[in-house]
Amino acid sequence: MTKRIRSFVRSLGAVALMAQLFAFQGCGGGNSPSKAGSGGAAAGTSTGGATGTTTGGSSGGGGTGAGGGSAAFGEPACAATVAKGAACTPSDQQLCYKTCGPEKSGVKSETCQTSGAYAEMSGCTFDPLKNYACYKIPTAANTACPAGVTPQGSMACDVPHCTLCNSMQGLTGGAYLDSSGASKAGWCSCQEPNTAGVRSWSCASDTAWPCPLGSGC
Repeated sequence: MTKRIRSFVRSLGAVALMAQLFAFQGCGGGNSPSKAGSGGAAAGTSTGGATGTTTGGSSGGGGTGAGGGSAAFGEPACAATVAKGAACTPSDQQLCYKTCGPEKSGVKSETCQTSGAYAEMSGCTFDPLKNYACYKIPTAANTACPAGVTPQGSMACDVPHCTLCNSMQGLTGGAYLDSSGASKAGWCSCQEPNTAGVRSWSCASDTAWPCPLGSGC
């Protein structure tokens, strides 16, 4: 009987020892994932922070650079609501540009005045870096122009591009008709075909021409 009791005690001791061993291993295993998780979170924060900072810094730098540099010629373009004499407020565009001249080759500024209305610059200005030889005023009449016909803006045409025409076949002193039919001193150029294959006159007055009196080309 005594032997059986001793054997039973030894068995209980072995079981208790094994239980303690498993418990110790379980605690160790739990610590490793915990550390890995902490490390992963730290790595995620670092990566996310670096990426966000780099992207944000890059975007901000681009904006600062663009704002600090010179704006491109004729920019910003005016919104559709901007017009000469139209009302404006501090929340509207304060300075912008509309196209002008033959084939919209130039621009004119619209400035919001303290009076609360847009003022438009007189004439038309052209990019000094561009070549406007196409619009050089001829010294001899262009025989390609329709004889006896005064070209009208936006109407169909069929003469070579860069051939200037008016009531005097392109010579200084001739007139053209604007899209409303009003007579004005200046010239017209027959534009290249649009997406629909249609060609039309693009006209402008002598005060909105890139080559006034034959110069500037």
